[in-house]
Amino acid sequence: MEKKPTNRDLQALETEKKVTDTAMRLVREHGYDRVTISQICKACGVAKGTFYIYFTSKKDILIKLTSRFNKELSQLFIYDENLDSVTLYQNAVTSYLNYVSKDGHAFTKSYMKAMIDEELAAEENISLELQQNFIDKLICKGLRDGDFQLNMSCADFFALFRATLMGVLTQWSMSNESEGLIVMGQRVLFPLINLMKK
Repeated sequence: MEKKPTNRDLQALETEKKVTDTAMRLVREHGYDRVTISQICKACGVAKGTFYIYFTSKKDILIKLTSRFNKELSQLFIYDENLDSVTLYQNAVTSYLNYVSKDGHAFTKSYMKAMIDEELAAEENISLELQQNFIDKLICKGLRDGDFQLNMSCADFFALFRATLMGVLTQWSMSNESEGLIVMGQRVLFPLINLMKK
């Protein structure tokens, strides 16, 4: 039988969420490298000791945010058997780009830098797995429906997709927003699915 959380447990969860949400806001506004633990604590009204109850370092915040991103990402990819594979692909790409663009340049740049960090690699692999499973599923549907042919393996298509997506995210996060992420991403990523067409 599960133990009902006490008021203290609920308060601890609320404080952890408050610290995480505040850190996310500050990283969105200023970038990960420019935000300090002291700034996070001051902005959410907690002592540094309280911060260290929930996180061992500032990097733990990125791990937490990446984990949150992965949970939310899993809800973005909606597989509808009634839609054709190209539409499923375009909907997933657009949903992903919309989600990322709301975090802004500073956070996306921090996320891109963090992806090469070994400690964050495990969380990023969850995101990759979610994306790859969805892409594999829609390619299989396209093959079944006769819309696609196996011009390359699913793994090779996903590797190309992922490399292109990372290029788009990097380019956008380093730009001065001369072009929106959604427009740029759709222009570059939408044509990729044509590689699987008959």
